[in-house]
Amino acid sequence: MYPSEGWRWHGPARVVQGRTWGGCLEIVHWLMATDRVPSAAALAGSVLVVETSNELPPAQEVFRMVRNLGERGLLAGCPAIVVGRPKAWNFDRRLSVPERLAWAEEQRAAILRAVGPYADDPVVVFDVDLGHTDPQLIVPYGGEVRVDAVERRLAVRY
Repeated sequence: MYPSEGWRWHGPARVVQGRTWGGCLEIVHWLMATDRVPSAAALAGSVLVVETSNELPPAQEVFRMVRNLGERGLLAGCPAIVVGRPKAWNFDRRLSVPERLAWAEEQRAAILRAVGPYADDPVVVFDVDLGHTDPQLIVPYGGEVRVDAVERRLAVRY
């Protein structure tokens, strides 16, 4: 079980459990473009786990990628979404601390704006240390995750 210190929770206070799918949002988007993502029916009830890359995609691009997941029907049956803490700095783009905080907030807002029309009030957990970040928690794709928005915890089974 992972504690939720620093995580941001959105949506109903409930507990959901499901198989994980997802990955780096940019790669998931590329897979959709080549029709290599499972069908919405196959993913129904699964928990989407996404994060953005160290290429620092702007919030508008994040919005479009998540919206496109919705357009493919991949958000409709999703009871929870776990979002990795966005990378907000690299050697080529050295953002100040206030700029990093604003960057992350813009991405969170973009994701919520994109999810809203397509998903039936999922639990959304932001800023989980997974993906292109450090430190990094291991959340297996295809494994089981329990998203407890009441106790504000994640539990994964490998």
